Amino acid sequence: MWLMRMSWRALRRDLRSGELRLLAAALTVAVAAVACVGFLADRVHRALENTSHELLAADLRLSSDHPWPGGVAAAARREGLAVAATDAFLSMVTGADAEGAQLTAIKVVSDAYPLRGQLLVSADVTNESAAAKAPPPGTVWCDERLTALLHLSVGGTVKVGERRLHVGGVLTAEPDRGMNFLNLAPRLMMNLADLEGSGLIGVGSRVTYDLLVAGD
Repeated sequence: MWLMRMSWRALRRDLRSGELRLLAAALTVAVAAVACVGFLADRVHRALENTSHELLAADLRLSSDHPWPGGVAAAARREGLAVAATDAFLSMVTGADAEGAQLTAIKVVSDAYPLRGQLLVSADVTNESAAAKAPPPGTVWCDERLTALLHLSVGGTVKVGERRLHVGGVLTAEPDRGMNFLNLAPRLMMNLADLEGSGLIGVGSRVTYDLLVAGD
């Protein structure tokens, strides 16, 4: 009882002096700061999770130096997943006049690419727009560096391997560009349907084969 009386007297004295009010205010500020930091960390984590899908252009990305067996894509489709494919390699690209050639990072993509994120293509670098999917067969998209080096223009033609393809636009952004070690070279994107008969890939070619998967 004596300890309780002394504690009560000390509490009343501290209440009159204002020390407890200061302590309560400091505790409230500390709790609010911790809560705000936790909320911010959660928002950043969620944003990174959402952005990571766009950086992969898919929910899952499988990479290999050999072509993926058809059974892998078929198994993913049986599970109700969307599937796309990309092949990336370096090759020489020639302008329409056949006078200039440039070592280029070529990305060959299927019609469904990209599964996440979006492509930005423009008739010129000042007027870009989002492209729903990959370039259609017979068409390529070149980045600004390649168009400048080979003096290309939208509507012209470019020789890629054994094929002459139409330049359909200037590629200004692609979601998974940072995932490829070839991104230091000028870039060209073409449809997978144009790869056959182009002579671009042969024995000993260094190609990165990616299989992209996305779903609910």
